[in-house]
Amino acid sequence: MILALRKLLTRRRLQRLIRDGIGVRESAWALPALDDEPARALVVQEIAGWVRESMGEMRRPYGIDHVALALACRDASGRIVCTNSLGVIRPTAFYGDEGIDRITAFMDDLRSVPAAPRGEVVGALLSLGDLAYELDLARAA
Repeated sequence: MILALRKLLTRRRLQRLIRDGIGVRESAWALPALDDEPARALVVQEIAGWVRESMGEMRRPYGIDHVALALACRDASGRIVCTNSLGVIRPTAFYGDEGIDRITAFMDDLRSVPAAPRGEVVGALLSLGDLAYELDLARAA
């Protein structure tokens, strides 16, 4: 019973931390014409650079360096027209081809979205290390 209560309290605290923005980083980029390959490649590189920079700023207690990353596309009116969670990944994915390939795949997916006016790509990154630090898992163990 005590273990179940402890899990519930930890889950609630975790949800509060995320709502308060702990470990959360967000950014947005103007979406180029999808047939403009050089401009698309530049946005992919900008997103990957932002991910690397964000990862460089996060805490890594006990070696926890994983992040959850999601991308979305908003149309000109702010309505979300396409989303993709890239899942929980390690920073090394973004220092090689894997991260670039995942972002490029998201940009490719945008080609299948109906031709509503597209405005921007939005990225949200959640640092699991920052959350672990705030939860102080060493003391809880």
